Amino acid sequence: MNYLFSLLFILIGFGTFAQDARYYQYDLNTLYLNPALTGERIYEFKGVQLNTNNGYHTTNASRGSGNVVSSVGVDMPFTNRIAIGQFLGNNRSESGSFNTFNFLISGAYKIINPANNDDKTNLSVGLQFGVLNTSMNTQNFTYASQYSPNSATGFDNSFASGESFTRQSFYTFDNNAGIYYRTNFVKNKLMLATGLSFYHLGGHTNSSTLDKGADLRTNYHINLIYHVGKILTLTPKFLYMNQSNTNEYNAGLLVNFKVNKHAEPIVGVNWILQKALVAQLGLKFNENNIFRISYSTAIGSFLASGSRGMEFSYIHISNRKLQAIKKKGDHEEMKNEKHNEQIPQIETNDPEDIYYLMKLKNILNRLTMLASLENISPTDIQKELDKVRDELKELSHVNISLEMTPIVDLYIQQIETKLKIVQQKLQK
Repeated sequence: MNYLFSLLFILIGFGTFAQDARYYQYDLNTLYLNPALTGERIYEFKGVQLNTNNGYHTTNASRGSGNVVSSVGVDMPFTNRIAIGQFLGNNRSESGSFNTFNFLISGAYKIINPANNDDKTNLSVGLQFGVLNTSMNTQNFTYASQYSPNSATGFDNSFASGESFTRQSFYTFDNNAGIYYRTNFVKNKLMLATGLSFYHLGGHTNSSTLDKGADLRTNYHINLIYHVGKILTLTPKFLYMNQSNTNEYNAGLLVNFKVNKHAEPIVGVNWILQKALVAQLGLKFNENNIFRISYSTAIGSFLASGSRGMEFSYIHISNRKLQAIKKKGDHEEMKNEKHNEQIPQIETNDPEDIYYLMKLKNILNRLTMLASLENISPTDIQKELDKVRDELKELSHVNISLEMTPIVDLYIQQIETKLKIVQQKLQK
């Protein structure tokens, strides 16, 4: 009888821990969300990125201890198309009896190279390979033979259990895969990003024993980043997860307030259907650092459990910028860029400023190339001039910062010079 009771306890206990750790700030834990996000950057800085996530979840019934999840990931773009990374994650049950540890090497390949489209579009695939360790410690288990009416808890661990269970630890090969797509709309004011990933490929749909490894986990995520003027940024987001025949729907909104170029306070809220409500508060500082803290409380069918939790996340991206790869056919473009080096560069994160400068630079490069070509028909010249006129007309409706005026004036002067050369060629 004792043996059956103990076995049932183990199976039930592990069944409640068969799912992967939940991170409320999943968008900052990119290597845990989708392998294809390895090396993905939507910020100006493209260097090495460090992600750290630490969460603590407990219930009213167990205030002394809680489920602790933690992870650290490092990734970087190796080339404009290839990125590599490394992920470590640990998930400890509330009693400390069950623990999973994950070590993964991550890589992603960009099918659509963002370096060729001014970082407007990215389509990438990713893979992860590593080891998953699942362990069970029976030291804190209690059995029917240890029942004591004189104990406050009803059990006395000093009594011999009569069982022979010992600590168990299993290692399994782990592999994950994902695909990710990102694109910009409305003059870089609106960005759409979405992805699908599969973790523990080859895993069972509903594991019931410790040595089978983790169940297959499926993630689908989508988010928008919308710039409202120069101060406000809205990021609505959604995550669907499925594992062990359990579904989770997580919808949220983050709001960034750009106080100045050094500080952006962040507030947000997440609603996990019938499970939890999460409030978030954070700060993006010096452009390449993000810190967020969240607090969750149970709702819906989980309200009676009184569960709650806190989570901390920090991201740092080094200042190194990844340069575009030049092709053999880009010889003329390289000459144009060298010619335009005399125009000083200015650091800005304003979407309208970035869009304006990129358009001016593109127009200048095309006119420079047009002016240098010998065998070109008047019809082709006129078509290009009409296109330039339309683009300049479009730019007249874009609002830019006052500090951009000197740079814009230099571009306009060079564009006017090239236009005169091209028009002279047209007259001939």
